[in-house]
Amino acid sequence: MNKIQLYVLDDDNLYAERLAAFVRSSEFAERLQVKLFSKWEYILEVIEHQPVEGVLLFSETFYPLMLNQSTSLFKMVLSETIANSKEAETKIPFLYRFQSLSQLLSRLQAFYAEKNHYDKGIGMKRTKVFSVFSSSGNSGKTMTALHLAKQLSFRGEQVFYLSLELVSAVSQWLQGDRSRFSQILYYMKSSPDLLGPKLQLLKSHDARWRIDHLSPDDQIREMQEMSGEHIQLLLDTIIDQNEYDYIIVDLEATLHPRIVKCLESSDHIIWLLRDDVTDVFKTQILHKQLGFKPNIHFVLNKFTGNLTNDFSVLGKELAFKLPYIPDWKTVSSPAQMWQSGVFSEQTYDMFAAIYGAKDRSATQREGAAAS
Repeated sequence: MNKIQLYVLDDDNLYAERLAAFVRSSEFAERLQVKLFSKWEYILEVIEHQPVEGVLLFSETFYPLMLNQSTSLFKMVLSETIANSKEAETKIPFLYRFQSLSQLLSRLQAFYAEKNHYDKGIGMKRTKVFSVFSSSGNSGKTMTALHLAKQLSFRGEQVFYLSLELVSAVSQWLQGDRSRFSQILYYMKSSPDLLGPKLQLLKSHDARWRIDHLSPDDQIREMQEMSGEHIQLLLDTIIDQNEYDYIIVDLEATLHPRIVKCLESSDHIIWLLRDDVTDVFKTQILHKQLGFKPNIHFVLNKFTGNLTNDFSVLGKELAFKLPYIPDWKTVSSPAQMWQSGVFSEQTYDMFAAIYGAKDRSATQREGAAAS
């Protein structure tokens, strides 16, 4: 993904340098490249003699000079007194200088996307959608989805985690602002054309694992009202950001239209099973109902070392076996779920076996049962 070129013209050198340092040391380093200018003459030399694209962020000191200055850059004002502009349709949007740098840069990106339809690479889908599904509850979908997202992120991939469960506990386990999913639902239904730029503002970010994410907190009624078209719109919008290599979707064990549409739109479906006769029966029935899709990969979770059920009735071999973690029998704190290095590493081995990593011989082994 090409970075947005951010030209900063500011007479406050300390602030400008702090802004540039923050970009370089944060998740914004993947999206923005900053160039600093302290004098009007220097930036004028650039915009008048070089073909440039991106954003010109300048302090109010330079507002009279920049108001009617012609440039291909999208102009924004860094203000000490004026609150943030609400719409990008403003001739020159204002950004409040003394808000957090993270919020300022998020708003800047959102304005740029809304004004210039900044979604490079449309038609060249690089983002792969991996959904984690099962036929019954207590199969470990959320644990698997989160640890897979973490492992991919730690290997340098750009990851978006999306929970479509009716009630999700993910907000307890991931850092970042909560309760933003309701606003996404609002724009999804009322102003779908604004969903892209609003997503830039409303998505949450976990700085520890470097994962962007969305998960519902208490929007039970709204989640029930979501249609398949809403889910398709949301997935397409995340993909069109052209920021992510993978979207990991945590689904619930139902055939609600939002779940079915996500399964239909997934590149790969990780279908978790337990070594339980009822679970095998339910999986067999749902698998027939959904159709024998080649992108469905059956993964046995909570494997203890021995099989007691016949999985051949599913018509496909098990793609992988994830280990049983005794410490997760009762989870008493959010930190507890991140403490199993064995399970976390095995989720990446599962991914490699499914997706066809170069070193397949190293990933064909079964997940070792935890002692």
